[in-house]
Amino acid sequence: MNNHTSTDFTMEYRFKATREQVFGAFSNAEALNEWWGPVEMRNSVISLDFRPGGIFHFKMEGQGQVNYGRFLFRDIQPPHLLEFTNAFADEQARVVKAPFDMPFPLEVLYRITLREEGEETILSLTGSPLEASREETASFLAINGSMQEGFGGTFGQLAIYLHKTNSI
Repeated sequence: MNNHTSTDFTMEYRFKATREQVFGAFSNAEALNEWWGPVEMRNSVISLDFRPGGIFHFKMEGQGQVNYGRFLFRDIQPPHLLEFTNAFADEQARVVKAPFDMPFPLEVLYRITLREEGEETILSLTGSPLEASREETASFLAINGSMQEGFGGTFGQLAIYLHKTNSI
């Protein structure tokens, strides 16, 4: 079933791990400290309330910058579905504008599905701007390549974490 629109960001990543192991890395603060976030930043979990309506609040430090982000979980169906809004945030997890010089959606809705294929788990990610202006949506689409690279690096860190912790 493919109901993506032209404003969606999509990507897939394959892990040599079970679906439960991949899903579990999203639900554990210690795990998230190891792998979540931009590769060039030091990322740390401030709080994790892993339930629908709960918030994952994190800090990103590097390159002379300190930024905060947050997920607001919408739907969690272990071990195959995770849906959340993602936004830049302040120290209290309130949504703030993106820290770069372009119009950008305040929030992006992400949907992650996990399926097993042989000995691999395939993560499918879809992202859509929420309540965004035409300019914000255009900016979101314009950085698709950067987002592919960024999420690819993040999921590469997850693959290393899974290999290290599961000895796969």
